[in-house]
Amino acid sequence: MIVAFSGGVDSTLLAKLARDILGREHALAVTADSPSLAREDLEETKRLASALDLEHLVIDTHEVERSSYRANSPARCYTCKHELFTELDALAFARKIPAILYGAIGDDQLSERPGGRAALEFGVRAPLQEAGLAKREVRELAHRMGLPNWDRPQNACLSSRIPHGLEVTEDKLQQIEAAERFLREQGFRQVRVRHLGGHARIEVDREEVSRFDDETLRQRMASAFARFGFSTVAVDQHGYRPGGANQSPTHEILL
Repeated sequence: MIVAFSGGVDSTLLAKLARDILGREHALAVTADSPSLAREDLEETKRLASALDLEHLVIDTHEVERSSYRANSPARCYTCKHELFTELDALAFARKIPAILYGAIGDDQLSERPGGRAALEFGVRAPLQEAGLAKREVRELAHRMGLPNWDRPQNACLSSRIPHGLEVTEDKLQQIEAAERFLREQGFRQVRVRHLGGHARIEVDREEVSRFDDETLRQRMASAFARFGFSTVAVDQHGYRPGGANQSPTHEILL
């Protein structure tokens, strides 16, 4: 079988189980590379695949070139997964592989995850979801199995940092990637940089928000974000929130 492999804990657990049960030669982990994937995340999938002895393949996908993706409607994830499963379906046909899996879990509701509709259309299976596993259970199983990324913070593609209705462009994705890499280099673990035109809103773990009181960090950050193309920068006092790009900030502190 083919396992869509993003390097997150869900797809890593799925790929490891497939490899252990079927054998390395019958479980192919495939990572989709596009401008919406940070270079650090791509390299992490390669490191994980090597550490877990996975048969690993990186393919190019072109969702960012599609007008329906760039328009950034709430159905953007459907376009992305449709592109991914089109490529995986062709690969499976060429290699005579009968099944494709991806790492949706029990917490993922179809109404909130348009990509799940594309999976249904292509007959792609989600064993973790079918088993009803919640994120905490996935992490616990991954921990028991010794997977190195069992406690990795939740992540999503770079396009998720752009509010619906604002166009997705490669330039914006590169700005977001550079800004988030800078913040991780400062020691922040959970990071989102929401791209609001020339304005960047930072979300980090709530207990780390107070770090922005440090004047040296603020100056360093102001210089870096200006270099990345942002004219103003703020931090959300409430900290990281899933889907925060499409939520109005109520406690934004201009830095």
